[in-house]
Amino acid sequence: MKTSLHWALLGIVAATGLAAATSPHIIHVSLPPRASSSTSQPVDHAFASFSLPAHFFADFTGNKSHPNLFSRDILDLLHKKTGAHPYVRLGGTSTDRLVYNASQLESVVLSEELENGIPLMVTVGPSWFEGFHNFPGSLWNFQANLASQGPEALNNTISVCEKVMEELKDKLVAFEIGNEPDLYALTKVRPATYTVYDYVQEWTRYAKAISQKVLSGNSYGLPERTFFQGLVYATQNLGTFTTANAFDAGLNHTNYIKSVSLHHYSSGNQPWVRLQNSFMNHTAVAGNLSAFKPDMDAIKRHNPNITFLLGETNSDYVNLNMTHVEGVFGSALWLIDYLLYGMTMNIARFNLIQGTTFGYTGWVPVRRNGLQPSVKPPLYGQIAVADIVGKNGRVQVQEVDLGIWNFSAYGIYECGKLSKYVLLNLDEWNSTSTHRRPVQRVTLHVPARADKAIVRRLTGPGANVETGVQWGGLEWNYAAGRLVQSGKDKVEKIKPRRGQLSVDIESSQCAVISFN
Repeated sequence: MKTSLHWALLGIVAATGLAAATSPHIIHVSLPPRASSSTSQPVDHAFASFSLPAHFFADFTGNKSHPNLFSRDILDLLHKKTGAHPYVRLGGTSTDRLVYNASQLESVVLSEELENGIPLMVTVGPSWFEGFHNFPGSLWNFQANLASQGPEALNNTISVCEKVMEELKDKLVAFEIGNEPDLYALTKVRPATYTVYDYVQEWTRYAKAISQKVLSGNSYGLPERTFFQGLVYATQNLGTFTTANAFDAGLNHTNYIKSVSLHHYSSGNQPWVRLQNSFMNHTAVAGNLSAFKPDMDAIKRHNPNITFLLGETNSDYVNLNMTHVEGVFGSALWLIDYLLYGMTMNIARFNLIQGTTFGYTGWVPVRRNGLQPSVKPPLYGQIAVADIVGKNGRVQVQEVDLGIWNFSAYGIYECGKLSKYVLLNLDEWNSTSTHRRPVQRVTLHVPARADKAIVRRLTGPGANVETGVQWGGLEWNYAAGRLVQSGKDKVEKIKPRRGQLSVDIESSQCAVISFN
């Protein structure tokens, strides 16, 4: 659901500066050669991970007899680049409606669909759980059903959690309880008077039951108590539902909490939502994510050992009929900016939600509407970030404060030394634009030790396109059930002079400059 939409409005005002942003002036980018107190903490190599909803889970994973190797190849590609398997969170609105039927032969049965393509009920059989085995190296957290009510609701949740733990064993790292409880009153699964204090009581009852009936005495080495990821709010502040209020109400009095997850989508379907204004806008990205600082501070005051992450996030909470901003090349550029800025804030991880019909999904995992599975532009953003993070054991990130709303820059530190710059020209240029594609010159200040540099670019025919995207000259597509790479690796070599080098970067393009 939506959060921080007010920041997208800034783009409308800032758009009046477009002519200045594409003028011939040179942008100067400089950072200290060594990491400092302004640099992020070390980044988890699996920072950019995934969230899957229950109703599309089988599409993305398959089962033991028919695994989805296309999806597996994608996660394996990211692992190959970073050395870390992406985490997977199974959760969402449909998972909060999940019912287990041990005698059901079908993997999953979906009831009639509601708004935004989410079914009213998801009934799963034993074979549905086989999907957990399709990503062998990944660690998982699972969101248990809290929304459903009735005499068997808790027993159903216990049964599902038992089955999940049996399948995942030590690959299970946390249980969530409920999805976006701050919206329960609005969606009428709870009374209009439902508050955070009611939620904390319910949450604690479920956590105690799962701890005693599922985790207690497990043979997989999982903690029996401190094993829960709390809150999972849709918004940061809706009525009584705030991070501080939940902890003040006793959310962790019993020490069940190991991590806190909040959800975030950068925009919705308001008339003013545009690719440039709402997404290809560094001011909006920074503003949206900086809004989480009070939540992070509240958690730290309560217990500095509790991890904070965005456990469900992506570009737009309206996941259908938003093709002008979702699933286009500009959204891949937005994703890079979004992920890197999150790293600078020391958010532990982003779980990017995927869905077969969702416009922002990185890939469509199964054949649908007569079209074969496919790679979508947002995945290129994630692939680029995987290469940016790489395999170095200690990676840190620092933003370069340029004061420019549609251009951003970051420095990447490896073992404390500045090793890369990431440049994002967020000026929107489309394949249908009638003017020539503008070029921005950037002067980089590099460490004195650097005597050569390599430039790799994320390119596309325009911010509005869905095809023709390349990362360093390479493309990825679906063929015969697998992920196939094509193209030829393309980089540029530049020799710094007196600690500087210049790079030209077109509008709607990303360049990563690496130096020794």
